[in-house]
Amino acid sequence: MSTFNLETLYRKLDDLPAADSAAGRYSQFDVRFREVLQAIAEAEPDWADRAMALAGLSANELESARDAWLAGDKPSDENTLLEFALISTLRRYHRRFDAEPLAEGPAGASCPVCGAEADVAYLDEGGFRYAVCRLCDARWPVPRIRCLYCGEEDAKELEYYPYEGGYRLYHCKTCGRTLPAVDLREAGRLDLPRLRAAGAEMQFLYESGAVEG
Repeated sequence: MSTFNLETLYRKLDDLPAADSAAGRYSQFDVRFREVLQAIAEAEPDWADRAMALAGLSANELESARDAWLAGDKPSDENTLLEFALISTLRRYHRRFDAEPLAEGPAGASCPVCGAEADVAYLDEGGFRYAVCRLCDARWPVPRIRCLYCGEEDAKELEYYPYEGGYRLYHCKTCGRTLPAVDLREAGRLDLPRLRAAGAEMQFLYESGAVEG
């Protein structure tokens, strides 16, 4: 493929204005959540019915689902769109626009700023690897030969699948987790909506057996 199918969606979500947290940690979460659902429905018409069905959740139901996700309880496989919408809404409260990469941080996937988990990574112009938080976009340096999720450092247990334009999917044989990444020496600049769209596509291809090393 020459394009990443979900790039328009990720850009539309990132273009939503930041949520106001001054009056409370997640002020008007239900309103911001429904704005995310509308953006999803507009960018992905095939998902529109499922997205708008979630608009019927009450403020209390959303609060419970949000707090459960933050506590580590993921929705069932049938509710992956709910999880995606929750994460996209939470990002509006946590994103750190134009923040510089941190000089240091943990060797693993836990964000040193907000505590959430990294969902993507990149290699900078010098070949150093940085993790990126899925909620606040904080970036911190991490070892290149290490699984961010389980700590595996045996190179024989770590592999990656090249994609196009410097994009790649890391895979840890020990824990089975994957991590989308991009090499800026090939891509030229860090474009997080594009990276996350590429990550979703690479993950789909990997799970379907279409990605080869």
